Amino acid sequence: MKKSDTENNVLIGFFLFLGTIFWVYANGITSKLFTIGFWVNFVLAMIYSTYKKDGCFRKSVIILRVVAITILVLMILAPVTLMNFKNTKFIYPLKRFCYGYGVYSDHFNNDILPYSLPKKCDDYMFITQGCMVAQDYHASAYLAFHTDSETLKKYENHFDSLNDAERQTEYIYNHEEKQFPEKYEIILKCPEELPRHVFDRFQPEHIHDFEKAIIYTVPSYYDKGCMLDYDSGLAVFWY
Repeated sequence: MKKSDTENNVLIGFFLFLGTIFWVYANGITSKLFTIGFWVNFVLAMIYSTYKKDGCFRKSVIILRVVAITILVLMILAPVTLMNFKNTKFIYPLKRFCYGYGVYSDHFNNDILPYSLPKKCDDYMFITQGCMVAQDYHASAYLAFHTDSETLKKYENHFDSLNDAERQTEYIYNHEEKQFPEKYEIILKCPEELPRHVFDRFQPEHIHDFEKAIIYTVPSYYDKGCMLDYDSGLAVFWY
């Protein structure tokens, strides 16, 4: 078998193997790329046989190989981005895109997670989960950072303008001491409207007394929302 034959077979093998592994985790993106990549590799195989026989379509073979490799890289990049870069701020737009359109595809609600990060953005955390085939599993995203009051006010005005967002005005506080690691060392006053699965993702620097926090919830089968705490400057979004 010639070297060029081996290169084609390896490329197609990697495409099918890695494509299958990463397909589910960012399905909304990978499924589209997989379809395009399948046809690119199909055409490449047909043209390559002619090129090998007659020496024609050399440029086409090179171009199609580049396209196939690019698609493969993008298929890997989408789920890898979701799994990593928890505290890397400059990756946020890409990570947000991979989550929204990889997990929710065309049903992603652009009104919940900010399009971009504010100029003042400290203690940044963005956790994104991809799709998985598992019972009682739901992919979620958790964004938290400290910012200034002006930015918090912009977020507050934004959620006030959303027809499907509900502002929680009466809180029931849980004053019980939580069984968290000693690094928290705090008796929490946390509104019950802040879902426990959101709170559990916080890093130590995000833990405050949230007694005066403003919370918005967006009714859905799986809860979505936002919490703004002017006392600490913390902004939290979950989707």
